[in-house]
Amino acid sequence: MKKVVLYIGLILALPLEAQEDSFYQLQYREKVLHYNQDIKAADFQVSIHTEMAQSARADFLPKLSADADFKYTGNPLQLTRTVGDIPISFEGRNIHYGGSLTLAQPIYMGGSLQAAYRKALQEKSLAEQERRRILNNIAYDADVHYWNAVAQREMVGVAAEYKKAVSRLVTVVKHRVEVEYIDKNDLLMAEVKLNEADYQWLQATNQAEVSNLALYSFAGLETNEDLSTDSIVVALKQGMTEIPDVMATLEQRPEMQIARSQVDIQESTGKIANAQYLPKISVGINSSYSSPGYDFTSDLDPNYAVYAKVSIPLYEWGKRKNTRHASRYQIQTAQENQQKIEDQVRLEIETAYYTFTQSIDQVRLTESSLQKAAESERMAMDKYREGRISIVEVINAQLYHQQAKVNYIQSKLNAQVARSSYHRVTCSFTL
Repeated sequence: MKKVVLYIGLILALPLEAQEDSFYQLQYREKVLHYNQDIKAADFQVSIHTEMAQSARADFLPKLSADADFKYTGNPLQLTRTVGDIPISFEGRNIHYGGSLTLAQPIYMGGSLQAAYRKALQEKSLAEQERRRILNNIAYDADVHYWNAVAQREMVGVAAEYKKAVSRLVTVVKHRVEVEYIDKNDLLMAEVKLNEADYQWLQATNQAEVSNLALYSFAGLETNEDLSTDSIVVALKQGMTEIPDVMATLEQRPEMQIARSQVDIQESTGKIANAQYLPKISVGINSSYSSPGYDFTSDLDPNYAVYAKVSIPLYEWGKRKNTRHASRYQIQTAQENQQKIEDQVRLEIETAYYTFTQSIDQVRLTESSLQKAAESERMAMDKYREGRISIVEVINAQLYHQQAKVNYIQSKLNAQVARSSYHRVTCSFTL
């Protein structure tokens, strides 16, 4: 009967092997990606840097500002002159007030505006790639939670089957003791194994419940909500047919794009820092409406001024050289970090491919061992009923069969996790 159940499970799994992911796995992954707070925070970061890029772009445009002032002078200026024999006096006013509008347009600011805008665009790109990285990692974590929960539930079924097998053995041993064919020691050994089987079942049940709680929590679900999953871990029996193109995969990894953006950001930061030591040119128009007005009148009078401003730093005690050197070192640091990340990513890709390939071989191997262990247990029970072997051999055969089932489930789980890891490093998730 157990072999029939096993074959049915394998038959049900076959249509899914050709699929990229199981239907329930995709559903769960979608729930996780919709709920995850890290992804939402990454979305906000993209929005923040989008606004900052628009803000940096606005620095190229003319700026209109308004000013108003009021001043009371206790002792205003006085001027007395004698023209011929006639003394003439001029006295300022105690109260000064008015308002003005200024329209200013930067012409050249040492390249700082262009560098700041490029830096803002690069930071936006970095935020977008960081979102891709988080999305990729969360999809992998979702798969791990999903298949681990399915595997632990399957382990509970295996533990229950082991309990039944040991119970059948205890029944057989009791009958043989009752007819005084064997002594009671065999029965005691069988009952001890039954207690161990109960203990293993309790352990498996506890682990299944814990993994189930983690499954629900990661997707932001209450434990009383419905969540459909596969009944068994789908057995993968076909790996990659060819080695992935490492260089092409490197270009797809968000980590590489982030590293390049960091180099670009450091270059732009250096240009911004160096711009303070370069000439700056700006023009503008100022219009005012203030009192005192023309000819020292007390009324408000309009006025205007057109100006052009040039600022040239001459000597900064070596600060320009030090700033350039510091910027160059920061760029070189970012470049070294880029090379380090490239080496890490390359290793991840090659390791994921190798691990996935090996995990498929392990599934085939444990499946073969499982079939042999099942046949061995059946033969041992038949021989024990006939009195041809001891109970120790039967118990060992049951333990081998139990371990073979556990190994088979673990190999299926490892294969699913290895495939998800391969999807993560190659950015090939179905999202």
